[in-house]
Amino acid sequence: MCGIFGFSLGRNLSLAENSSVKKDIKNFVKLSIKRGTDAFGINVNFDNNNYIYKSNSNPKIVIKKKEYDNFIDKKLKLASNKKNFLNYFGQTRLVTNGTKFLYKNNQPISLKRITGLHNGIIFFNNEKEENQSKKNYESFQMKSDSLNFFEKLENKIEENNESAIICFMKFIKEIDGNFSIAFSDLKEQILLISSNCGSLYYYHDIKKKIFTYASEKKILEKFIKNSKFFNDNKIEIKKIINQSVVLNYFTHKVEVFDNLNFSKKINISTIENTSYDIITNEQEDLKRLVSLKKCSKCVLPETYPFIQFDKEGVCNYCNSYQKQKFLGEEKLEKFLSIHRKNNNTPDCLIGLSGGRDSSYGLHLLKKKYKMNPVAFTYDWGLTTDISRLNASILCGKLGVEHIIRSADIEKKRRYVRQNIFAWLNDPHLGMLPIIQAGDKGFMDLGRTLCKELNLDFSVQATGYQLEQREFFLGFTGIKQNLKNNQRMSSYALATKLKIFLWYSYRTLKNPAYLNGALLDNFNGYLSSFIKKENSLHLFKYIKWNEKEIEGTLKDEYGWITDTSYGKNQWRMGDGQTSFNNFIYYQLAGFSEYDNFRSNQIREGLIEREEALKLCEQDNKIKFDTLKNFSEIIGFNLDEVLAKIISLPKLY
Repeated sequence: MCGIFGFSLGRNLSLAENSSVKKDIKNFVKLSIKRGTDAFGINVNFDNNNYIYKSNSNPKIVIKKKEYDNFIDKKLKLASNKKNFLNYFGQTRLVTNGTKFLYKNNQPISLKRITGLHNGIIFFNNEKEENQSKKNYESFQMKSDSLNFFEKLENKIEENNESAIICFMKFIKEIDGNFSIAFSDLKEQILLISSNCGSLYYYHDIKKKIFTYASEKKILEKFIKNSKFFNDNKIEIKKIINQSVVLNYFTHKVEVFDNLNFSKKINISTIENTSYDIITNEQEDLKRLVSLKKCSKCVLPETYPFIQFDKEGVCNYCNSYQKQKFLGEEKLEKFLSIHRKNNNTPDCLIGLSGGRDSSYGLHLLKKKYKMNPVAFTYDWGLTTDISRLNASILCGKLGVEHIIRSADIEKKRRYVRQNIFAWLNDPHLGMLPIIQAGDKGFMDLGRTLCKELNLDFSVQATGYQLEQREFFLGFTGIKQNLKNNQRMSSYALATKLKIFLWYSYRTLKNPAYLNGALLDNFNGYLSSFIKKENSLHLFKYIKWNEKEIEGTLKDEYGWITDTSYGKNQWRMGDGQTSFNNFIYYQLAGFSEYDNFRSNQIREGLIEREEALKLCEQDNKIKFDTLKNFSEIIGFNLDEVLAKIISLPKLY
């Protein structure tokens, strides 16, 4: 039968350890060769990515090839730069069914989210009788039972929208035969190993964060004896029979489940049952949060950067606030008339996220101002599904060309994850915006498309003072006067220099920021503060009305809202909004929403009592969006939220 083996290290791999890991892998293969010589494959998993090498040749020959050597060297070097985990597993295959000359039959079998190994022969209960009665093994020989198993398992997971663990425990009741299985799930960041026949052994050391397994006890014993990662003579190797063992890559905790009597509810990344309890149990923090002194006019608390209160309890931001002076629709129309083309050729560009404001901006340009805009979207990996759908609806009904340019999404998501863990390594609220620096690519895209399409300007559905967020810079220790709706690119040179030096200092202070995202971080600074804009900001000219905007979009276009983002649909198109605001609210006692509502009060759009109620709704923890964000980016949400909650508060 086949030999399967694997090793997981729950910490970063140093460069010095690369040679040890490489030696271990080769040793594992050599020890497992006796169980299968028909084919070989190995998966190296880190940073939420699988890297697979497979061959239909004898593994003894394969591991001597330069091509294989280069693959291992390259992947281990990459893994040494990461801070989360290294996982590898492989198989020496003895073909029982499914030709080895069909690439996808050889293992590891890699699908959309599952990558797995199987040793044994299995039938599905409804297929076994049919195959035996008809003696029709042609298809059985062409497509392996292992491939069939994992394809059906993944389909079950997607269809039922359940944990991979729960689906697996249910699914194995539908099969007959013997199996020893190992698979990783990229979405849930877990490894599951299981056997119904006892041909699988494992060892786990939670202190060293080591987990390893193999088809035979003797193989595992010899591997451990020869590996530099083990120096404990009292190693207890456990046998798996009618059990499933689940390893969480990030916490490196293990759970064992009974295959025959499975009833336990799984709490892997299940916010409703874990993180929610963690959060609500912080009673002392909640009491302090409620007792925070707030401005008697707006809703900003005493933790807001540079805030001061007068004798009446009114904050300095309210006292110095000047209502927005709009440039006026007449000036807007005059500017647009110069560029308007009446022959249906494009005359302007508009950024379209699919969120509320950009959707309404497109509506105004096309319907009210009779322009012929081209819409563009920069999809960098955190554009939400609901915003994509809304953008499609708007462009379809308005007959507007929609240019979508995608970044290397997997790379961008990896950068966000790297910045998140870098931030957690040295948490500072001033550095929080850097996590999503990769989204600033949309500004460069606007400039590029204007040149490509020979257009004079682009339009952004921004420009209203309601969005001003002094606290972004305030947490860096820089007090900036944001009167008159000043754009960041027009800040004084001295201020720009201060900002650059502050971010540079914090980056060098925390080397974890010196990752693949560094260039995005720097470009975010350039795009925001240095590069000149060629954009018309629509709401510098005309008043912004929340109810009118949402009413128009819903009535005329069937625009879809997402209740998981709360009552306020502002920034619904940004998948990271809920995460950042969770951090601000937990650590500082306010979020972007408090800032937004305070500006609405100052503009005379809502009363304070209404704002307080809206903030209470806005700041409720959005578990669905947080969970979705963590799954997309690839981190354990429970672990990250628990760490955030444990951080020192400003209140």
